[in-house]
Amino acid sequence: MRGVPGRLNPNRFGFAMPVTDPPFDHPPYYYRGIEVMGFAYQTDDDAAAEIVPEGLTLADSPAIAQVIFTNFHFSTLGAYTEAILGLNCLWEGQPVTYCSNLLVTNEIGLIGGREPYGFPKLFGDVVWVKEHEIISAYAERPKGKRICTGVLRPRDILRAEDVPSPPLVTLKVIPSPEEGAPPEVCELVLTPLKFELIVGSDGRGEAFSGPGNVTFDSPSAVDPWHRLPVRRMVGAAWGRYNFVLPYGRIIKRYEVGRMAEPVEREAVLVGA
Repeated sequence: MRGVPGRLNPNRFGFAMPVTDPPFDHPPYYYRGIEVMGFAYQTDDDAAAEIVPEGLTLADSPAIAQVIFTNFHFSTLGAYTEAILGLNCLWEGQPVTYCSNLLVTNEIGLIGGREPYGFPKLFGDVVWVKEHEIISAYAERPKGKRICTGVLRPRDILRAEDVPSPPLVTLKVIPSPEEGAPPEVCELVLTPLKFELIVGSDGRGEAFSGPGNVTFDSPSAVDPWHRLPVRRMVGAAWGRYNFVLPYGRIIKRYEVGRMAEPVEREAVLVGA
């Protein structure tokens, strides 16, 4: 008996794997009524430059890093929380935020950001706490290993023009399954975002700045967010927003030869 040839061709592939039953569809993705809490701080130029891809330039000296916590109560990629480590950079003179590390709590949020856009997401625990007059959030990986914590006391109301929305830039790398072969994909992706500040019934925006800080609670060689140390806090803010996640745009493709031996991470000495 002759075998029956496969009939599934690329024209019938879904947007994501498994292509016969994709877990999400093509952009845009809609986010409504979300909470964002961000902490900007000065860090070391050399430490920042070490993790910024070629083609981007640090926008400030001292370098400005950001830790951002998100609480996505509703989106068309699901409900989840996230923690983001980023750096203020420039791409051809345009302000952008380079996202170096992300932790996320939802598998669709993970693959929906990682596969199309290159957001370097890993599973972690990201928890929001509202107690008394304080809003706090923290990220752990694994559970119980505290990577970072942000604390804010909302005080000063913000206007929409006080909330910048620079595009996000990610380094998208898809390795080859063949030994020694270069990555199948190695490119910078720029994703434009426009956060729309939610306005309350009194006509005022629902965003506040105030006293706050972020800490890296325990060093982790696996998730070394602490390599961008906090030298001085620049600002802290919380707000409620809507936004639409559109298609991104490839802004740079890297030419990569055969891969060298794996680069060993520096050892982290805890308590040294």
